[in-house]
Amino acid sequence: MIALCLLLLAGCGTISSVHGWAGGPVRTGVENDTVVVRYEAPRPGWSLTVDRSKVDGDTVVLWMSAHGAMNGPLDRTAITVTWQPAEAASVECAQINIKLPGEAKYRPAAVGCGPMSD
Repeated sequence: MIALCLLLLAGCGTISSVHGWAGGPVRTGVENDTVVVRYEAPRPGWSLTVDRSKVDGDTVVLWMSAHGAMNGPLDRTAITVTWQPAEAASVECAQINIKLPGEAKYRPAAVGCGPMSD
């Protein structure tokens, strides 16, 4: 289903908040073959790491883990992560799957094609 969304969105810019994601705002886009992910973590000190990636044509799928404390005061903190394929590839779209602390599964968090709009 997400692949179909990516096909429909090609060239249409970025969308965020994939249905079913409830882990905080996530946006993604591709600028000069570099995937940009912006995540609003619930607390300061959080980070995102890329655990796995897959390039399929002009689409990159990233599986990422969020790391950080689950307790303490809530204070949304913006995190920006960039990623480039190890091999030269022309990419236009990205699909982001994130696993939150304490969870066993990755969940679709965002899809986007082209540069992110600010």
